Amino acid sequence: MTAPSDSTAPATDAAAYDLTSKISPYLDLHMMFPLLEYIDSLISSGSISYNAMDVAQARLELLKPTHMVDYAMDIYREVHGEGTQIPQEMEDQKAGVFKKLEELKNGQAAFEELCRNEEARVSSYLVHMLSIFGLYISVVDE
Repeated sequence: MTAPSDSTAPATDAAAYDLTSKISPYLDLHMMFPLLEYIDSLISSGSISYNAMDVAQARLELLKPTHMVDYAMDIYREVHGEGTQIPQEMEDQKAGVFKKLEELKNGQAAFEELCRNEEARVSSYLVHMLSIFGLYISVVDE
């Protein structure tokens, strides 16, 4: 679709030119959120006649399979009211995300230590460079 070329034509609703439904199947889920935020700004400015709660509900549905739980909770409060109790399912999902984060942190602790310890980093680099040339360091106990 293209915009009318006649500058005297009356202003039309931006919804007529909205391609969100056409491109959304081809976007990564996380790329939809900035697009929906932009649609919210169009709703606020009166440029588009969508219902803000429908857009917020769509955003909430898109958030369900992600780890963006805090954002989902904010949107849930926006849709259902600030004083609304967050569903236990969301609280459990948040706990699961933090548990997974801790597991990942623990799993990379040795690498993080290597990055922080310059002496170990240099030693590891030297061993790697020597191994490229087929040289290996052997330690002999005396």
